[in-house]
Amino acid sequence: MTRLIEALRATSAKWREGNQEYCGGIVLMWEWDVYGWMNELRDPASERPGVYGVDKDGLIFRAEGGDDYNGAKTWVAVDPDAQ
Repeated sequence: MTRLIEALRATSAKWREGNQEYCGGIVLMWEWDVYGWMNELRDPASERPGVYGVDKDGLIFRAEGGDDYNGAKTWVAVDPDAQ
């Protein structure tokens, strides 16, 4: 899990460096690619399950439940200490 956290944070930081017009907010990633940004977490149904969101402080959230057609059911904070 630690490698996943580090990789998500590094990818988010790199994207933020190249897109400084987007202050704060959440960087959205699917399968290691950044595909979007939002100013705050919104309705998880607008994202597919498995999407990660990384905020400016490095907190990570994962869209879970639901399906690709109807979207996710909830955002869950990823525990950086989980194994």
